[in-house]
Amino acid sequence: MSERADGRLIIIGAGPAGLALAASHGGPSLIIEQAGEVGGLCRSIEFGGALFDIGGHSFHTPHAEVAALVGGLMAENWEEQQRDARIALDGQLIDYPFQDRVDQIADARIVAECRAGPSGTADRAPDNFGAWIEARFGAGIARHFMRPYNEKLWARDLRRMSCEWVGERIAGAQPPTAAGRAPLAADSRVGYPAQGGFVEIFRAMAQRAGPIQFRERVVAIDLAERRVRTATGRRFAWDHLVSTMPLPALLACIADCPSELVNAASRLEHVSLKVVMIAADRAPGERPQRLYLPAPGIAAHKIAFNHRSSAALRRRPREAVMCEVSWSPFKPAPADAELERTMIDWLATNRLIAGDRAAIEARTIDVPLAYPVPTAERAAIVATARAWLAGHGIFTIGRFGGWSYANSDACIHEALELADSLQPVLPQ
Repeated sequence: MSERADGRLIIIGAGPAGLALAASHGGPSLIIEQAGEVGGLCRSIEFGGALFDIGGHSFHTPHAEVAALVGGLMAENWEEQQRDARIALDGQLIDYPFQDRVDQIADARIVAECRAGPSGTADRAPDNFGAWIEARFGAGIARHFMRPYNEKLWARDLRRMSCEWVGERIAGAQPPTAAGRAPLAADSRVGYPAQGGFVEIFRAMAQRAGPIQFRERVVAIDLAERRVRTATGRRFAWDHLVSTMPLPALLACIADCPSELVNAASRLEHVSLKVVMIAADRAPGERPQRLYLPAPGIAAHKIAFNHRSSAALRRRPREAVMCEVSWSPFKPAPADAELERTMIDWLATNRLIAGDRAAIEARTIDVPLAYPVPTAERAAIVATARAWLAGHGIFTIGRFGGWSYANSDACIHEALELADSLQPVLPQ
């Protein structure tokens, strides 16, 4: 027997997109969430006297309606500050973005290489990310930062990636290639909860979102009967179904989905992530909020010092250090214990924690789906799948629902736009 008590809009996933949709569409809804808490990739964890997010999170948006929603939800529990990001290069900390700060580099040879810029001899526009880097910034910046950093981040040959997305993510990409979103700049202001971790935004959003069924994993979707079935055997009827689950997994749940769609979605690529979380005694001095590490000999591509995020966290005697290590079939990750040991050693050597014995506790979380990869065929696969799903009353949104490297604010914005379109046809 199907359950319909909470309305005909069923939302799969209580991450930013699912919560924003449920909180804003105005009609009855039910969220089905496989985990035991809200937030998705924006969850927070506390241990050893330190508070961690799953990766480095802060809030910044170009969308006025998203800023208004989050501002209204958080009220007094909110702080903003100028973003402080650096690049670790040969024992120096260079201000972000690298391409605008090459004069800070002590090695005059590297400065000269980076100042040389692009050669300007390309016969045609680059058709992959690797070629785009060199065409846009030149061999020097490509060699000393852009290529090694992005190879670590994306865990693959950069020639496998398209380059239509660069205006969204890379400072200095010209002309901008995305409407609405631009890369964070040196003077960007970012927000964070005044008390607690980044997940507090989504806990507040959940208060407006209506009922959530936790620990229910969707395993089958019946198009003819418009039923969702979970692993526990429960069934939920829907008039509209909105999914934030990974697109290939969604299509695999639909028995009547054309095999060519399922096969195409299986070719979508992603980056996995190990987040090494280290609770440590704080070393003297200040640390940046973000530290980017292009050096191939260091496993992590980014380190976030989460206690830089709010005044309350700064007052804690411990430091919360989150080291992001990308991995993929093309670039396997070291074992967790090795990652933890080497990152603690590197932090201590660089005086970012008070010696290797300062580490109180370390844990590593594996995030199998961290970043969708913008390959050349990604856009066409997603557009075709979305069109077929929409014809059956199913919409797919969010980072992995749309297979797009979207921040939480972009996921919220997408949900708000969908809420406006669904509003007139939902039962009241």
